[in-house]
Amino acid sequence: MSEEARAVQFAMSVRGQYILSQALHYGIEALKAVEPESMQERSNIADMEFLRENLFGLFTAADRTDGEEVNGWLRGNS
Repeated sequence: MSEEARAVQFAMSVRGQYILSQALHYGIEALKAVEPESMQERSNIADMEFLRENLFGLFTAADRTDGEEVNGWLRGNS
């Protein structure tokens, strides 16, 4: 199996979805923290939020539960 095929397979797994969700979460936070605010890449932030809200919400959902179960996962599980 090629590295590209392995990467696609991983991205489609629950663990891969969680990692992509986490990357989007922290990426959005970092882009929103850019100062001055006029230098923030607002369209990139909006696109990343769209992806997080519609495809990759596992990390954000788990982050908001304070240990409660989310889709069969507990906060802090890897």
